Amino acid sequence: MNRLSNTEAGKDDGTSVPKVPKQKEFHAKKITNYGWDQSEKSVKMYVSLKGVHTVPAEQVRVKYTQKSFDLIVHNLEGSNHQLNIANLLHDIDAENSSFKIKTDNLILFLRKVEKITWKYLTVAEQKSKLMKESAPPKYDDKADPSAGIMDMMRKMYDDGDDEMKRTIAKAWTESRDKEKDML
Repeated sequence: MNRLSNTEAGKDDGTSVPKVPKQKEFHAKKITNYGWDQSEKSVKMYVSLKGVHTVPAEQVRVKYTQKSFDLIVHNLEGSNHQLNIANLLHDIDAENSSFKIKTDNLILFLRKVEKITWKYLTVAEQKSKLMKESAPPKYDDKADPSAGIMDMMRKMYDDGDDEMKRTIAKAWTESRDKEKDML
């Protein structure tokens, strides 16, 4: 015998719990196509994302903090898209920051706390640029050449973002595998 619950039969006596359809979960794709500019009052992030104008505005969420922002576009062509920028160079006013949806683009307005010019977007970017501008390493003709390369790779790994670390780890693993195959 097939019995229907009160909710399924159209009756609600207050004791049944209506079934809520479960939302599909999507893996977030990392957004890599963006740029930035600034005015006296704000830093503007220009995020290129094909089709973003087709999703309802409720599916675009940005969480602002004093030193970061996290943009998530839910269910765009079957997947979520995310841009997370942490450790901004200067503080932003999270409550007065906003965004606009344009054709295939999002513009985030990060309201500056102080009206100063940002030379870099993040602390990591500043460190990276300053390291490149620093004096070149001293040449030691007695040192092992591969040690210098290893030091450089270690430094790139330590200073790099997640994508850089994955790339270096993959190259290192492939190199080790080739060495084992040759033995």
